[in-house]
Amino acid sequence: MPSTRQADEPPPSHEPGPLTEDLRRVLRTELLRDTCSATGIARLFSMNRRTLHRHLHIEGGAFRKIADEIRFEIARDLLANTDMALGQVAAALNYSEPSAFCRAFRRWSGQTPSAWRVRRRGPRKQRRVRRPSDLHQGS
Repeated sequence: MPSTRQADEPPPSHEPGPLTEDLRRVLRTELLRDTCSATGIARLFSMNRRTLHRHLHIEGGAFRKIADEIRFEIARDLLANTDMALGQVAAALNYSEPSAFCRAFRRWSGQTPSAWRVRRRGPRKQRRVRRPSDLHQGS
């Protein structure tokens, strides 16, 4: 029985295609390096922006969606593994203002970056502060 799927329709599987995987790898470095656009990334792949979009559509993806997924992955990594201020994380991801980054992060995760960081790290252990009188008691 012949397939009724058109050539420009995304495949039924949710597995990313080879172009999508390559795009994700390139975006990981380009998003941190400079403001990245679909046109600039398409040039890196030696193709026109519309061709890039068409191939991504065939693989079931979209440039903006994939770029946002990578931004979210990088943001989570920076929030979880560094003590960078939110403004620094926003700047690293090329957001014009920390508030724009916070809105995007809330859209992706349903919570603010600060709340996500607190939940991710959990309650911090309180360090016991030694008083000078405690030092002489052990002698």
